[in-house]
Amino acid sequence: MNQVNIEISRTGFPVKIGSIELWFDSSIENLKRFFNIEKLAQEKLKEAQEKAKHVHFPEKIESIDDVDSTMVDAAFDLNKEFIAAQYDIIFGDGTFKRIYQKYTDIIALEQALDVVGVAIAKRIEEQEAERSAQVEEKKKEYLNKKALKK
Repeated sequence: MNQVNIEISRTGFPVKIGSIELWFDSSIENLKRFFNIEKLAQEKLKEAQEKAKHVHFPEKIESIDDVDSTMVDAAFDLNKEFIAAQYDIIFGDGTFKRIYQKYTDIIALEQALDVVGVAIAKRIEEQEAERSAQVEEKKKEYLNKKALKK
């Protein structure tokens, strides 16, 4: 008996960050997550804050002597986890780790997030226009076929 093979191509597009090529899943299911990224990232941030609760951050820092390395490390880790959560939400778990291994510059990666977000949003708008045009074309075909049957 012969097998029937039906190809399915993923909905999405490649996104290159530095020399690392990633895939942005623009399926309806993933777009729901993407548009809730801030909420999801805040949830991850709360988890990171729970981990950092044991570190006391002073209300006011008068001089550099008021800051100890534990405090700086905790603040850095908290920020890093927040940025990591956003990359992982956008591109999938483990993405930040992969990028950070090659580009160990948290400031650059944080700044790139804004650029990534804008570029992805623009591409999503383009895809939506393409989808709308396809729907309109199918609608016209259907109406033409219906008119021919009469």
